[in-house]
Amino acid sequence: MASLVRMAAPLDGKLPARRAFLRLGSVGLLTLGGLALARRAAALVTNDGPAAAEPARPIHPTNWEGSSFGRARHCILLFLTGGPPQVDTFDPKPQAPAEIRGELAPIATNAPGVMVSELFPLLARCADKLCLVRSITHDDTVHTSAGYAMLTGVRHPKANDLLGAAGATPGPDDHPHLGSLVAYARHDQGGPPAFVALPEIVKDAGVNEFPGQGGGLLGRAFDPLLIQPRAADGLFAAPGLVLPPEVDADRLAARRSLRAALGMACGGQSEMAPLNACYERAFEVLDSLQVQRALDLMEEPAGTRERYGSHLFGRGCLAARRLVEAGVDLVTVYWHYEGPDDSPVWDTHQNNFAHLRQRLGPPTDQAVSALLEDLFDRGLLEQTVVVCLGEFGRTPRVNGRAGRDHWPWVQSGLLAGAGIPAGSVVGASDRHGAYPADCPISPADLAATLLHLLGVPPGLELIDRTGRPFVACQGTPVQALCG
Repeated sequence: MASLVRMAAPLDGKLPARRAFLRLGSVGLLTLGGLALARRAAALVTNDGPAAAEPARPIHPTNWEGSSFGRARHCILLFLTGGPPQVDTFDPKPQAPAEIRGELAPIATNAPGVMVSELFPLLARCADKLCLVRSITHDDTVHTSAGYAMLTGVRHPKANDLLGAAGATPGPDDHPHLGSLVAYARHDQGGPPAFVALPEIVKDAGVNEFPGQGGGLLGRAFDPLLIQPRAADGLFAAPGLVLPPEVDADRLAARRSLRAALGMACGGQSEMAPLNACYERAFEVLDSLQVQRALDLMEEPAGTRERYGSHLFGRGCLAARRLVEAGVDLVTVYWHYEGPDDSPVWDTHQNNFAHLRQRLGPPTDQAVSALLEDLFDRGLLEQTVVVCLGEFGRTPRVNGRAGRDHWPWVQSGLLAGAGIPAGSVVGASDRHGAYPADCPISPADLAATLLHLLGVPPGLELIDRTGRPFVACQGTPVQALCG
């Protein structure tokens, strides 16, 4: 990830901006490693173009507002990278032929009439706190571009392109991640970073990075703060949130004052204003201990840590809860790339049932159920929308390798919190779990629903890094999910 000061070619060949930056950089401002807020500053002096400097436009209610608009203060997006099989998770088909229903039996939940796979006994006990959505649908069969659609609500221009590096790759014209849109709409509110992602950048086969994970059109100023685990113990640590030993609080304050004085000496150049704002934002994060403390999972009682599990996904869910408590608006927890070769994530083309039983289902059941119960017990679920899904579903029919292949035409997801109807099912798939039979929900409509709940009108006009307007989302909020 980019460091705080990343020197590159000046914007449009304009030397004054670079010289002004060098004048500031010579003071030894900060050493914030990979802090995304600092990358916002770096983006201003690279070829990526200027970060959006204008304040967000006023937020106005949509035509259909309802009492649900803005009901969620936070969002936790749990992304099961690779594509979880709908029939084997949240949409079992016990009456289907054996080659469809597979090896897993359905179990009853504490929500009347709602069943899930036997892999999720803990989620079955808290189904009265969640909503199963069984009709999410699109047509993109490629991991990277399908992931883009689910993370941004926009179909990638290279959807279904299987040409690897020539296909869907990250670029400055990507539509922003939902977290980036929320960060843009709320970026003048101060406090902790608006958008955090962990534990890694998602890549297909560990190589091809998914587009749609960052600020895209809005510029790197609205990338997430990426939190990665330490190699030594697998616990999380924010990059560069700890000052170097030679910089104590007094010295940091002196540098901050000096930076401000140098900014005045630069004559208040307009191109420096966004850079100054980013530095001030970075100082605010350093001044606050909330984010740093949120990532110290050892502050939690041993019983709580055990409840979430020692798996990296479970630790990510616990960190997400703590980050929400610290005031972060949106946290994305990606399922991490862990191997083995035949199914490094949820991409179970082979040995689907063995992988689900041994390493995919149990940690997901443990971590997500712990998160929902923890948020509920702490009174946070009412103001936090939780989403758990992947880039697509998987084929209803089991293939000859005991696996299931890519299938975007229907997938299941789990939503909870912020007034989403609990103990319910929204939408339905057909008898084989192949296509929506009721209430088809596109990625755009799902994104619009989440933005609506977070108080961001889907039709909000934003300004990209070059000054051009674009719309946050083309979808329509799903009323059945908004209560």
